[in-house]
Amino acid sequence: PLCVEEFDLSDRNFKPCPCGYQICQFCFNNIRTNLNGLCPACRRPYDDSTIEYKVISPDEYKAEAQKKTRLNAERRQREAQKREIEAQNRKHLAGLRVIQKNLVYVVGLNPRIKEEDLLQTLRGEQYFGQYGKIVKIVVNKRTAQDPAMTSYNDSGKNSGGMGVYVTFARKQDAETCIAAVDGSVNGDRVLRATYGTTKYCSAYLRNETCPNKNCMFLHEPGEEAESFSRLDLSS
Repeated sequence: PLCVEEFDLSDRNFKPCPCGYQICQFCFNNIRTNLNGLCPACRRPYDDSTIEYKVISPDEYKAEAQKKTRLNAERRQREAQKREIEAQNRKHLAGLRVIQKNLVYVVGLNPRIKEEDLLQTLRGEQYFGQYGKIVKIVVNKRTAQDPAMTSYNDSGKNSGGMGVYVTFARKQDAETCIAAVDGSVNGDRVLRATYGTTKYCSAYLRNETCPNKNCMFLHEPGEEAESFSRLDLSS
């Protein structure tokens, strides 16, 4: 069709050519005034004597407006129901932790670095920067009591050290980092490295657009096989 706008009631009752090809009155006037004056379908010249136009009564306009209002209300209701169903389907995700393949968690590290230089140093080529571009580093000096991530020295005693979360730009860089760091020795400590876990963004769970451009939480479904509840993690 020539017209890109949806026909209103008056346009639907306007037939400028005997061949039956319909255009809106705006396009009709443009063709006759500025173009060749021919029907776009059959190439017949437009003739005022063959134009059919039904005058719309006030009652018909009123009925059309009511119909449009009803259809819009039904559309909004369907969209609201769809959002509600999607939000309900995401509720069970609220308590899940999902393995994030570009996030590395390292424990046992205890570099002798000034506090103000710590993050910059960890980003450098001597530390995690050698494995790829880093998006974010977070240091947790109170490491979680996770037996799978506890660092031990040769005597079997807990070696302590800080926990470091490193978010890489690429998943393969995180994989390379884990392969290099896990089981390596830093001074008298054995480092442990694994993929970190994250949770779903609260805006995503509400089926809303997240307003935080720097949000580090998940905004898309994670792999079911890589999702764990708090109970799974504690057992």
